Amino acid sequence: MRYSLEHKARNHENILSVAARSFREHGGESGIGTVMKKVGLTKGGFYRHFKSKDDLFVEAVARAFDETGRGMVEVAKAAPEGQALRAIIERYLSVAHANSLGTGCALSALGPELARKPVGVRKRIEALQETYRERLLPFAPGATREEKLARLKLLFPSMAGVLMMARVVSDPQRREQRLMEARNFFIKCFAEG
Repeated sequence: MRYSLEHKARNHENILSVAARSFREHGGESGIGTVMKKVGLTKGGFYRHFKSKDDLFVEAVARAFDETGRGMVEVAKAAPEGQALRAIIERYLSVAHANSLGTGCALSALGPELARKPVGVRKRIEALQETYRERLLPFAPGATREEKLARLKLLFPSMAGVLMMARVVSDPQRREQRLMEARNFFIKCFAEG
């Protein structure tokens, strides 16, 4: 039976949405079968939508970066004047973000896995990171574009590492303490002045 292009597009969107969440929650090695089952499709139908699991992985990471970036921009725009980066840091290093693995930052959830992907996949992920940074560039401190980029290239991977390690902490109070200390540090180093 032939499906309409709209039906195929909806299925593609559903697969991507489920995969973006599943990969962040369970890692990139989540099976295609698991993702397809959650969407209500067969594993065989996967290849009508994606050439390979790596293609799905890259698109899912793109979706995750887009979701996180959109949230960061919303927080920045809602912040009082001069407080945009502070608001971004506070949101990123919040307990809510740490506890939201499936909807949180892909870099903090998948960082070590991203490093083990084939070079072609890593290059595509790097391009996604550049797009993410460009989106946040207006909120970065610095006199020049290069200074702003340099700070973002340091700030976000550093916060991702802190978030990743905070997620390892089992005690909620210690987790909050670690996040608060990091928020204070990054605000002092990047958002004040």
